[in-house]
Amino acid sequence: MKGKFFINLASVLSFFAISGELTAQVVKHERLLSFEEAVPQELSGAGSTLSLSDEHYKDGSRSLRWTYKPGAVLSLKKDLKFEAKDPTGKDTYLSAFIVWVYNEKAVDKKITFQFLKDGKVCTSFPFGINFTGWRAAWVCYERDMEGTPEEGMNELRILAPDVEGELFIDHLIPASKVDARQQAADVQVPFVHKGTTNHWLVIYPHSLWKSDLPLKPVSEKELQDMHLMEKRYRDLIYTPGKLSQKQIDKIRRKYDAYKIVCKNGKVSGLPIFMVRQSEAYERMIPHWNKDMFTKLGMEMKAYFDLMKAIAVAYHNAQDAQVKQEMRQKFMAMYDHITDQGVAYGSCWGNIHHYGYSVRSLYLSYFLMKDVLREENRLAEAEATMRWYAITNEVYPKPTGNGIDMDSFNTQTSGRIASILMMEDTPEKLRYLRAFSRWIDYGCRPAPGLAGAFKSDGAAFHHRNNYPAYAVGGLDGATNMIYLMSGTTFAVSELAHQTVKDVLLTMRFYCNQQQFPLSMSGRHPNGKGKLIPVQYAMMAISGTPDGKEKYDADMAAAYLRLVREPAKPGANEPDYLPQAPAGLERKLEKKLLKAGFTPEKDPQGNLALGYGCVSVQRRNNWAAVVRGHSRYLWDAEHYLDANFYGRYLGYGSMQVLTAQPGERVTFTTSGWQENGFDWNRIPGATSIHLPFDQLRAKVLNVDAFSGMEEMLYSDEAFAGGLSQERENGNFGMKLHEHDKYNGSHRARISYHFFGNTIVALGSDIENVNQDYPTETTVFQLAAITPEEKAYWDNWKDNGHTYLAPNGVGYYVPGNVQFEKNFPQVTVGERSVKPTSGDWVSLVFNHGKAPQGASYEYAVLPQTDEQGLTQFAKQPTYQVLQRDRNAHIVTSSAEHLTSYVLFETPQKALPGDFIEKADTSCLAMVKQVDKKKLVLTVAQPDMAFYRGPSDEAFDENGKRIERSIYSRPWIDDESKEIPVTITLKGKWNVASHPAVKVLESDKKHTILQFTCREGKSYDVQLSK
Repeated sequence: MKGKFFINLASVLSFFAISGELTAQVVKHERLLSFEEAVPQELSGAGSTLSLSDEHYKDGSRSLRWTYKPGAVLSLKKDLKFEAKDPTGKDTYLSAFIVWVYNEKAVDKKITFQFLKDGKVCTSFPFGINFTGWRAAWVCYERDMEGTPEEGMNELRILAPDVEGELFIDHLIPASKVDARQQAADVQVPFVHKGTTNHWLVIYPHSLWKSDLPLKPVSEKELQDMHLMEKRYRDLIYTPGKLSQKQIDKIRRKYDAYKIVCKNGKVSGLPIFMVRQSEAYERMIPHWNKDMFTKLGMEMKAYFDLMKAIAVAYHNAQDAQVKQEMRQKFMAMYDHITDQGVAYGSCWGNIHHYGYSVRSLYLSYFLMKDVLREENRLAEAEATMRWYAITNEVYPKPTGNGIDMDSFNTQTSGRIASILMMEDTPEKLRYLRAFSRWIDYGCRPAPGLAGAFKSDGAAFHHRNNYPAYAVGGLDGATNMIYLMSGTTFAVSELAHQTVKDVLLTMRFYCNQQQFPLSMSGRHPNGKGKLIPVQYAMMAISGTPDGKEKYDADMAAAYLRLVREPAKPGANEPDYLPQAPAGLERKLEKKLLKAGFTPEKDPQGNLALGYGCVSVQRRNNWAAVVRGHSRYLWDAEHYLDANFYGRYLGYGSMQVLTAQPGERVTFTTSGWQENGFDWNRIPGATSIHLPFDQLRAKVLNVDAFSGMEEMLYSDEAFAGGLSQERENGNFGMKLHEHDKYNGSHRARISYHFFGNTIVALGSDIENVNQDYPTETTVFQLAAITPEEKAYWDNWKDNGHTYLAPNGVGYYVPGNVQFEKNFPQVTVGERSVKPTSGDWVSLVFNHGKAPQGASYEYAVLPQTDEQGLTQFAKQPTYQVLQRDRNAHIVTSSAEHLTSYVLFETPQKALPGDFIEKADTSCLAMVKQVDKKKLVLTVAQPDMAFYRGPSDEAFDENGKRIERSIYSRPWIDDESKEIPVTITLKGKWNVASHPAVKVLESDKKHTILQFTCREGKSYDVQLSK
């Protein structure tokens, strides 16, 4: 079975007592040397003594003990299985040498690993041994080593330093193909992966950074603020409580599973790994699972979570013996994990995304600060915390605004904990000053597609508005703003206001708490939600200008998010109490006591340029439209997530609604995952494919990205306009990527007029002769028996459709209504059949359509009488619908909406705008006969100008490329002038972005300076 994985992965851990010995070997493979049974015959050592040891082990229950004299050589003679890199560059994985080394006595020396072919040294690298405990190295042959590796290398030599000593070696893999993006330098191997800028992998160089701030004595006010921040932080992470016997027993069971033994000053126990270290086996074994260490109880996240639980139990314990037991258990775990290599200077070889695994490290160490001090381990623990939090990254003054959302998510808490752990010294003060500045710049609006927060309220990760990831980052941002509020370390008004705006924007496009499906990234399953407590934290942080103790806006938003709406006619206030747990309940009581009440449901319109999103809200409903462009990707697909959501950004519109008195959810809005047809995203115009063709073909397309798919259009025109935040429109030139159906194009628009939404499409075309092209008006789940009965009794009149949740649809054209009870489809991340009862309404444009179009209107929260009346006398009129423009007027709202896809070549229809000198969005509101409001937006975000930067293959097809490879992604949005010619002479109110170029009896010419997809309102009068 050479080269095979001997054990089923579900039971891969052999973890049991045999003659009192612990066995914990994860993988058996002919490439992996674990030194369990005997010293391998291929090993020999000149000037050395080789034996097996059970004192220290990282794999299984034994390691190789190498006792050496000065100049000794340890030799392993066997085929090292080195594989050269793929010369085509399609496979970016590289062969890496992987080893764990244990040292009992630190010495400022190096050993050298040499790799030979038939006695000739091909390549080598040094490894520092000035440490104690376990350390790892993942060193890529072709990138990190000196010399030139050759296939067929058949000997490994380890050269001892010029002193006597002893090392233990385990988990040695001479060569394994690994993802070359993920290896990390540390104190032992500082040369690994030089030049990487990945924020997970820069621990070693960035931990050497120095401060630009001077050391100053700590003033009495600064000392008080330090103590206040420490108390606030402790209160955030620890709530006093009663320690039950059940909790004690649970801690004991979990603790015992690690088999930690402290004997003769040495510690041993179950080996602990970080989840990503399983990638050593990715190309070695079939059925590889990156979460194998987690499944086997050997991953450090659970370990640190237990340490935090023990720290909390220590503080809650009333019994002196139990308190002492918790202290001893904590220190034993501390000693074991430190011995395992979680210590200053160690990066475990492969450390990317480690922040998720070590969250509780910072919290548990901080809570046990006094114990660590008493055990004379505080300085060591501080150094460990600052190393993994890369706290020294806060030292230099930031050169620009914004930081990666991952930094907010996984590093802010660790950094502040590592600083607050320190004694009250001038160095601690300097760290806090630098930290405050770093947070301040990080919270400010970031340029281009950089993280994390945007001027319009978008929250960025993976180069797009991404609330599913933003909520983690917002935890870090809001907590840090709170910790420092009211102190000399408080962030600036701009930083504070930016985070506030992001949260208020999020609560606008979420209804009530759930992220819209199209904004759920690679998790379009309806489960993603905003985190209400973040609003409460901002409420108690005070106003951005620091003048008020509480922020009334955030308090009101928080109370609405955690309260149930009142039932119609209920003899209650406008909210009913809910019972948030823990901190949420405490904050809710505090804000209610301070006199705050829940806000009403947000109303109006939002155009999110940095998200290619438009939202219309009235009453308790929200309609969310999302597109994509050459700047913002359509959907995020991974190998194991979001198989079928390709059409989520094709101009989709999700109506989130509920009957009065109900909390709005996906369920009340008619959506569930079971049976959902991913071909029929409401609002989207798409080709209806078999699921095996719809499934994303996920690739690793370049060295800047991973195994993921985030496709872009080559069109710049996509986005929305918001007029006075009340009404608006949205337009998009849809062009599917050539990876799939590159001939698929459409011009689509939405026009938001109060309680009415008009949807138009034109110039729909593609050359797909096999499958029909559709525009989906709705796809609704019949979740309850009442809803199923409703549709069973539905009489289709061909023009009006009223959903059970009160959403009405008026369709003047020919449509296709389908009732599928049941509808069998596939899951979001599963090919297994799933079913539910569904109804759909679609425009069937046929196969390979040319010039197809559609028109319909949506009336959320209407009734049969209102919908019938609307059908008899629609309150809107379509003035133009073609390749050049979609123009609609609303008599009810006195609005005219313009989506100008191309520069008009002739006078535009309607009473107001005569022409424009470029594509743009516009809206005119007639206040009265002598007053207008004109709004203009250019949806082109203009991170670069001119033709699309797409690359093409020999057949002229666009090549799939990651966004991370584009050179312009951190550039500022550029200005685009838009000139509008109005009919007649108008007086123009002063506006900083608007110039009057000409005004006479026939026309008024205005120039708007547009940027960032913003909407510019200007008042006009006769």
